[in-house]
Amino acid sequence: MSLKIWFILSEGQVTGPFSFEEVQSESTGKKEPLIWGKGQSEWLSPVKWRELLKDAPEAPALRHDPDSLWYVRISKEESKPQRYNDLISYLKGLNDLSEVEISTNQGKDWKEIYAYQNLVDDLGVSRRSHPRVPIVGTLTCEGPRGDFTARVISISEGGLGINDAKNLDIGDRFPAVLNSQNLYSTIHCTCEVVYVGTDGYAGIKFVNLADEFKSSIIEYVKKFAM
Repeated sequence: MSLKIWFILSEGQVTGPFSFEEVQSESTGKKEPLIWGKGQSEWLSPVKWRELLKDAPEAPALRHDPDSLWYVRISKEESKPQRYNDLISYLKGLNDLSEVEISTNQGKDWKEIYAYQNLVDDLGVSRRSHPRVPIVGTLTCEGPRGDFTARVISISEGGLGINDAKNLDIGDRFPAVLNSQNLYSTIHCTCEVVYVGTDGYAGIKFVNLADEFKSSIIEYVKKFAM
């Protein structure tokens, strides 16, 4: 039986979860539909979604193969490939698994830890308290070295993942405004930079986010509960 793991975003509304077959029918007729499932970093058009599925390998049980290599990146920064037992030891030494992504095909297809049930079982972990989900939106920032607007690609109760970040350093704090059709209110927030990549990606955490704005985010994130 096909698992119901896919969501569709159209005109600001999220529906799902759907099976693969249901996505094919449900996305037909919707205006500019976008699709997301576990392990994706952001929403994909139906064409790119099908390409991703075509290129993605089947979920492997690689822990039984001592010669298989697992690839790891944290907040988009890759570390050297590791064998399964070494990977488990490495991950158990981390305090925060929320930004960890895993690839089993030489870094061509990244998924969060929770997409690999064997890995979750052997680590003895559960889904983080602030699950990250995709979103389409913009963050207008009063950055410490100049104003800029970034594209928001993921959100949790605790923070954001953004692209097109400019002139940011880890530890920077600044006011910002988050706008998204997916949220029922415009969110005014104070942001702190916790990660800066070389490709314009940055990890942002909220500082003392007001309860009314937090409620709006929680309501959106709940739509992805599986």
